Amino acid sequence: MSKEKEESHYQEPKRVIGLKDLVFLSVGGQSPFLSILTYGVAAFLYGSYFAPIAIIIGTILVLLNGMVIYKLSIRYTKSGGYYTYAYYSLTKRLGFETGWIYLVYSVLYGSAYILGATFVLHHVLQINPWIIALTIFGVSSIFALTGIKPSAKYAIVASVIEIGIMATLAVLFLKSTSFTFYNPFNYHISFGMLALAILFGAGIPTGYGSITPLSGEVKDPKRTVPLAIVIVILLGGLLAAFDVYAIGDHLIYYHISPTSTDLLSLIESRFGIITFAFVIFAAANDGILATLSFMLATSRTAYAMSTHGFLPSIFSKFESERGPIFASLLAIVLYLITIVSSLYLAGLRPYLAFEEVAEIAVLSNLLVHIAADSSLFKISLKRFNKRLVEISLALAAIGITAWNMIETISSTTPVLVYIFMTFIIMGFLAAEVIEMEREEQQQED
Repeated sequence: MSKEKEESHYQEPKRVIGLKDLVFLSVGGQSPFLSILTYGVAAFLYGSYFAPIAIIIGTILVLLNGMVIYKLSIRYTKSGGYYTYAYYSLTKRLGFETGWIYLVYSVLYGSAYILGATFVLHHVLQINPWIIALTIFGVSSIFALTGIKPSAKYAIVASVIEIGIMATLAVLFLKSTSFTFYNPFNYHISFGMLALAILFGAGIPTGYGSITPLSGEVKDPKRTVPLAIVIVILLGGLLAAFDVYAIGDHLIYYHISPTSTDLLSLIESRFGIITFAFVIFAAANDGILATLSFMLATSRTAYAMSTHGFLPSIFSKFESERGPIFASLLAIVLYLITIVSSLYLAGLRPYLAFEEVAEIAVLSNLLVHIAADSSLFKISLKRFNKRLVEISLALAAIGITAWNMIETISSTTPVLVYIFMTFIIMGFLAAEVIEMEREEQQQED
C-alpha cells in the first residue's frame, strides 16, 4: 500500500494556531524557571561556575539540530514532527522507530517536569509528593483534553509572566554584587563532567521539540514553524544561561558553597517573601505548562502514527475543537504510568526521580535528532551540488549529537543506559511485529 493511499481515509486538522501561540506553547514546554531549579541546578553541580558556558554550548548544540529541523519543517508541514520527517524521507520502518523513540522522549521529558515541580513544591511547602504530582498532572490533563486553542491562550499569559520573573531575578542577583562580574573561563572541569553539564544544559532549550508535532494545526507552517524553532531555542537557552550566571556571581561574591546552597531559601532570604511567592508560582505553573506542551506533542505524534497504521485507528480520530481525543487520552495514561512508577521506584524522592527520568529523556532526544539529521542528509543527497550547505549541516549535527550521546552514555549510571537501550529494542521488536502483520495481510489480499 502506498503512503498516499494510506492517508486517503483521513483529513489533516484545521490550522488554528499562529506564531505567538506556537512560541509560547513551546516556551511553556521549556518551563523556563523550573528548568533553572532542575536542569540548571544539575548543570551547575556538574559544571560548577563554568555551567553558564556549558548551557550556552548546549544551546548551540540544540540550535544546530534546530536548524536541521528548521529545514525539514519547511518541507513537511503535516502533524507528527520527527516521526513524519523520518517516515517520508527515510523508510516507513525508520519512521515508526523514530516516532517510537519520540514518544519515549516526550512522555519522559514532560513527566520529568512534573517530578521537578513536585520536588520544588514539596521541599518548600512540605506537602505530600503524591498530592503535588497528581494535582499538576490532573490540571495539565484537563487542558490537554480541552484542545489546543485554550491551551495556547493559557500558555501566552503564563509564559510572559514567567519570563518577566526570570529576568527580574537575574538582575536582582547581579545587583546584589554591585554588578561585579566573574569570569567563568577561570574554572576548569573534566571532559566527562563537561559532557554531563552540556547534556543538562541542552535539556533546557530542548523544549522546542514540542513545536514540530503540532505543525498540522499551525497557520502558514512553512514560515511559522521554522521561525518559532529559532526564537524558542535562543530565548530559552540564553535566558537560562543568564540566570545561572547571575546566581553563580552571587555565590562567588558572598563566598557561598554551591553544594550547600538551597536556591529557593537563598531567594527568600535575599529578596523577601513577595519575590519568593512569585518563584513558587513560577515553579507550579511550569510543571503544568511543560507537561501540557509535551502532552500535546505526544498526542499529535501518536495521531500521525495512527493515520499510517502504526497504532490502532482509534487514535486517528480528530475532533475539530478538542483535537485527537483518543490520542490525548493515550498520552495521559502514559504520563500517569511514568509519574507513578518513577516516584515509587525512587522511594518517593522527587529529585532523584526527576534526574533519572530526565537523563533517559535527553538521551532519547539525542537519538531522535540523529534520525532527523539523517533525514535531512538523505533528501539533500538528491541534489548534491545544490545542497552542500544542508548536507554539511546534517553531517555536523550528526557528528556532534553522536559525540554528546557517546560521552553521556559513558558518564551515565549503567542502569539508566540499560533502560534506554531496552526502549530502543522494544521499538525494533514492535516494528518487526507490525511488518509481519502487514506482510500477512498482503498475502491474504
